[in-house]
Amino acid sequence: MKKMAPFSGRIHLPNPPTERHLLSETFNPGSLDESPTIPQCMSAKCVLSHPVHPLSHAIFTKAALEGVQFLASPQAFHELQERHAGILSAAPQALIQLTGDEYGTEERGGESIVHLMIDEPSGNQHERYGAAVRLVKERSNDDASAAETNLYLHDVLPPLTGSQHERMFRAWMEASRTGSRPVMNDETFHWCDLNDVTAAIAVMLRHPLEDGTYHVSGRRGWTTVETWHEFDALVQRTLAGRTGAFGTEHLTARGVPAVQAVALIDGEPKQSRPDLKPFHMYLSEANGEGWRPKTPLRQSLMMVIARLTESQPS
Repeated sequence: MKKMAPFSGRIHLPNPPTERHLLSETFNPGSLDESPTIPQCMSAKCVLSHPVHPLSHAIFTKAALEGVQFLASPQAFHELQERHAGILSAAPQALIQLTGDEYGTEERGGESIVHLMIDEPSGNQHERYGAAVRLVKERSNDDASAAETNLYLHDVLPPLTGSQHERMFRAWMEASRTGSRPVMNDETFHWCDLNDVTAAIAVMLRHPLEDGTYHVSGRRGWTTVETWHEFDALVQRTLAGRTGAFGTEHLTARGVPAVQAVALIDGEPKQSRPDLKPFHMYLSEANGEGWRPKTPLRQSLMMVIARLTESQPS
């Protein structure tokens, strides 16, 4: 697995915002599912070791509005300022710039700082999970040790650019447009939405508990054929929407595929779901809810279609 060294720099922390300042700012999240409430103080500090990675952007978008304060190198700081201007207008203290050659422990104020790192599978590894998020904690001034939490992300939508899943959906998109049917295997996926994953990571940043390794995926299994049927129907509706050529087949409500029997080998599912119990227990202790992904698959697939459409040459 490829690992990139984190940025080393002196942390410069500006004066914390006042309650009046924070409450005077407003932010339009663009979705009824996202709360516009801005915390009254920053409750966690996180160094973005790979600030331009798509996962880092997604985590920042979610966690910056939930009380996490991010630190980035000077070059990345300005890029993040421009990219997330709307969020930073609501939470201006959510991003600060790292300066200097090394961390100054005298400036930490005894707080623990988390380094957020992104690892992607190398070419010789199976791409069952799209990436791993590493949370490496520096402890207080009196404790020089560090602790690490690893989150392995399985079947997250939208998939990372260039990943095995992204290539699969791109091929499916072309097949749907031409009215053909792609070659499919008997693989089972446990899809989950990036928005749900980043919300959970924001909780972990604000409530650092037990270090260890955790796996993240959806709870329900979807076969390749079931996923194709959902994806194909949404692509056809999208194409019909562009041309206005709607038919009854585009407007007919489709129910969720029925739960089916699962093949067992030696008493175990042929393709078992990642073990979600440790992750669920962590979140249960942190927020009392556990891991309860809320985004429907069709909504996630619509985002996949949107991404694929945007990336196509005009």
